[in-house]
Amino acid sequence: MVMVWLAGLLGIGEGWCGSRDMPVSTEPAWTIPADAGVLVDDSDAAWLQHLKLGAYAHLQSAVVSGRADGEDFSYTRGSDWRRARLSLNATCFDALKIVAHANMVQDEGRTGGGVEFDYFGLFLAWAELDLTQLAGGTGLDRFSVFYGKRKLTELNEEVATSINAIRTVERSSFAAQVTPFRAATGTTGAWLRAAKGRHEVSLGLFTTDSSPEWGNWDDGTILLGSLKYDISKTIGVDEAVLSLGGAAQDVKGNDERYAMWEWLVTPWLRIRDDRWELRVSAAVGENGGSDATTGGDFHGLTVMPVYWLIEGRLQGVLRYQIMASEAPEGVGMTARYAREAGNAANENLPSLARGTGDLLQSLYAGVVWTIAPKQLTVLAGVEWERLESRDSRVYSGVTGWFATRVMF
Repeated sequence: MVMVWLAGLLGIGEGWCGSRDMPVSTEPAWTIPADAGVLVDDSDAAWLQHLKLGAYAHLQSAVVSGRADGEDFSYTRGSDWRRARLSLNATCFDALKIVAHANMVQDEGRTGGGVEFDYFGLFLAWAELDLTQLAGGTGLDRFSVFYGKRKLTELNEEVATSINAIRTVERSSFAAQVTPFRAATGTTGAWLRAAKGRHEVSLGLFTTDSSPEWGNWDDGTILLGSLKYDISKTIGVDEAVLSLGGAAQDVKGNDERYAMWEWLVTPWLRIRDDRWELRVSAAVGENGGSDATTGGDFHGLTVMPVYWLIEGRLQGVLRYQIMASEAPEGVGMTARYAREAGNAANENLPSLARGTGDLLQSLYAGVVWTIAPKQLTVLAGVEWERLESRDSRVYSGVTGWFATRVMF
């Protein structure tokens, strides 16, 4: 009975555990109603056409085994409330869209603390004014202006993909270096997007301040731009997006920095056809500041092929990552979970806790089990990493990942 239930969830069919005459099921095992959280949905309403409340929560655990600071170690993180957020989406006057995501959990387990549920600031929040809709036509398919805080999606394909939809338990260290999330919040700014046919242009100005709600404009600024082009017809696939982005950061004196880099250029590519996907992100740039240990040129690349092992239910994922810099501490590892192991409250490995070097490589292999599309997924994976500085090993090891994501 248990085997039949599991086969039903995976959509394998009875060819694996019973009569071969039983048809293969491609329907999800269960679903949350599609209109869950929708409070208003009336396209003919005078001022409020749509209002939806939502939420998502991610639980993770990991086991790290490796060597750093001349010691072998093993570290287990049994439970991590990685995210718990409430969301709001609204459309007013047919032309004004409002989006907000609020952080609702703080998990200090990595430093020996506990879990606290409360309001901890805005992760994303912006208003979009659709000038095409407002003006009744502008010669463009889309022309919108925005203000608020968001992820700098132009700079990395992994970041351009919703955290609820990424195929790995965590984004790569490369994605985190290019587009960090300081204080678990997005970046405040003003931007515009214009689209014509298969082209889309984005241009924005952002502050480097990382306040939990709205960032102030007393610190530095980031100038950001990108051009996206749909090349699916050119190469004959279901979906193909090529993006060329770039950014420059202007900080002075005691201004808060957004990232290590001073400027960078970031092409990325996403291709999907039938049962497979290929996602590639690259960057070249220069780390700012006069510190010889972190400044200078850096570059990086991630390549992620994805394949539906069981269509609609189970995906196989590989991801290779490489980052390098001319400075001995010009690239860094993401905070979870190997660096977490180095904290004084855990294994007390200082160089691992710092997690910086001049060459970082990793290889991830995992699966994504879709129990209910866009509502419930389970992920598992294994990642090998090696961090070096001046040809000396800072860290090498393997992390076993597991995650559950619930969304509505």
